[in-house]
Amino acid sequence: MLKLKATRSGLPPLQWLSSSDRIALTTFLFFLFVCIVPAFANPSIDKQVVLKQKTGLMWQKGDSFNELNKGMNWYEAQEYVDRKNAQKFAGFNDWRLPTLEELNQLWDASRPVKNKDGENVGLPKEFAPGGSYYLWTGDERGLDNVWYFGLGHKENYFNLKDLGDLDQGVKLVRNLKEGEG
Repeated sequence: MLKLKATRSGLPPLQWLSSSDRIALTTFLFFLFVCIVPAFANPSIDKQVVLKQKTGLMWQKGDSFNELNKGMNWYEAQEYVDRKNAQKFAGFNDWRLPTLEELNQLWDASRPVKNKDGENVGLPKEFAPGGSYYLWTGDERGLDNVWYFGLGHKENYFNLKDLGDLDQGVKLVRNLKEGEG
C-alpha cells in the first residue's frame, strides 16, 4: 500500500496521481467550473430580481415602466410577459403576472420606495424606484375586466382589459423551484 504525504492543504500532491488520473481530474474541474458553476451563479440576477423566501416567489426588481417608460393595457401586459419569457429574463422563462393576493402580500406599509412620480409606494426597499403606481394582475373579473393593484395605499381595482389609462405596469413574478434561492 502506497502512503502519500499530505501537503499543507491536507491533500496529497498531484504528482502522486497517475497521468490519466490527472487528466481526468483536470477535465472534471474544468467541467465543474466552466459548465456547472455558472448555471447556478448568475451575477446579474441580484440586479434584476428580488427573492421572497417566505412566499416562495421571485420578483422583477423594477417593472415594465422602469424599462419602457410608459404604461400599458392588460393585453400589452400579457405581451410584455411573453417577450420577457422569450428573452429568458434573469435566466428564466416561466414569468407571469402576479395575482392580486400576491401583490397584497408584497405590499410594505412603511412604503420606502418612490414611484415614477416621486410618490411613496408600498414596495419593500429591495425593489427599484421609479416604477408604476398601478400594477396589472393575472386575475380576470368576468370577460372584459381584470384586477390591478394600487401600490400607494394597498388599493384593489378592476378595469377594462383594453384600457391602460393610469400608466399601469407589469411587475413580473415566478414561483421558486426546489433548490432555487
